[in-house]
Amino acid sequence: MAQPGLAGSQFPSEDQMMRLIKDLQRDVQQLRSANQLSPAGIRAVDGGIVVEGSMDVQGAETVSGTLGVSGKATFTGDMRVEGTLSLPNGIIDNAALSDPIVPGAYHADIQNISITGGPNVEKLRIDVPVPAGYTRALVSLTATMNMLNNSGATDSAYLGANINGVSPGWSANQTAANGAEVALSNTVTLLVEGLSGGTFPLTGKASSDAGTWAASGSSSVMNLNATVLFLR
Repeated sequence: MAQPGLAGSQFPSEDQMMRLIKDLQRDVQQLRSANQLSPAGIRAVDGGIVVEGSMDVQGAETVSGTLGVSGKATFTGDMRVEGTLSLPNGIIDNAALSDPIVPGAYHADIQNISITGGPNVEKLRIDVPVPAGYTRALVSLTATMNMLNNSGATDSAYLGANINGVSPGWSANQTAANGAEVALSNTVTLLVEGLSGGTFPLTGKASSDAGTWAASGSSSVMNLNATVLFLR
């Protein structure tokens, strides 16, 4: 029995074939011009694609060419850089990286001091302010002292340098006859840890062995000079 529209034949008529071909041509043309990924924000350009929306890559991805990122990039997982990482000056805004070390230089002096027998006592002090965010300080402190022995007898003078309450090593000392002067110098270094704002002290301490060396103007002076490297 002949099927409707086939004019008694199992094959389409010539007119039907032409219509089918035209329909196929139209569909192909529409597929060629249509961007099936446009709802996802993806469009094709000459030599590549442009992703205008967000892209979630859940598997591995290999980029063998140059990767240019002009917008922001957030990495929530670990990142390993096996090649050279070049960063222009001033591009890092993380304080720990842009200012890992803060240097400081400090000086103080005093004259017309006196010393007496017994343990060293503080004669000069510098209170060093700690910058915010820094917890350690590498300190080098030099104390110098000139004194006139006017005690009436031969005696010794002692000079100690103290960093945050610690006096590393022994005091410097020198013996002088009555009426003679001594020139002492003591340099110490220390890594101060556990800082959190505020200040920490640098001090010069001195004493004599027995007698009192009275203040004598510019003949009895002390200097403190320190360099400090603050570390995070």
